[in-house]
Amino acid sequence: MTARDLVVIGAGEHAGVVVDAARTQSHAWRIVGFTDPRSETDTAHRLGLDNLGSDDALAERLAAGSPPPDDGPWLVLGFGGRVAAREAAVGRFGTDAQWATIVHAAAWVSPTATLGAGSVVLAGAVVNAGASVGCHAIVNSRAVIEHDVRVGDHAHVGPGAIIGGGARIGDGAFVGLGALVRDHVEVGSGSTVGMGAVVVGDVPPGVVVTGSPARPRDGGHE
Repeated sequence: MTARDLVVIGAGEHAGVVVDAARTQSHAWRIVGFTDPRSETDTAHRLGLDNLGSDDALAERLAAGSPPPDDGPWLVLGFGGRVAAREAAVGRFGTDAQWATIVHAAAWVSPTATLGAGSVVLAGAVVNAGASVGCHAIVNSRAVIEHDVRVGDHAHVGPGAIIGGGARIGDGAFVGLGALVRDHVEVGSGSTVGMGAVVVGDVPPGVVVTGSPARPRDGGHE
């Protein structure tokens, strides 16, 4: 198998984790650099990669056929942050962009699970039988996505969080560190489950819940 060229979009702290995950699959990925409009060299030193300039500059080069789209590079988001920013970054590269799916060598993904384009599964995470993870979603370190769970596009399941079988995590939802989501409940699109929260019933879209059992935070919505 020939390793494919990979560019990491963004250079925040999360980028280092994504880079490390890709490097555990060196037979599949050859990381050629990252995008960052800033010219400082400390990030390049931290990641051990070349700074390829801004997202827009790379998008323009790809649109001009340099290199040709069918030769790569493949792309992956290297930052978490707000969903709107991630969606905007994806949109800058157009519909012809090739988005990589990165799985750390120390993660387990069932052969019957599916991972969307641009998704990332990090060290120690488990994605069990029949589960599906959407496009550009993050399954962070040691998170557990149990059987038949559906994780939406741009959703983020934080480190150590556990999603029970058959649950639904909506598009753009965030499940914080160590949170527990009971089987067969739904966390609505754009909702936030706070760190360590225990979700035992459905969470409406756009709501922030905290505590055990999880309840809407004062104000309810972000």
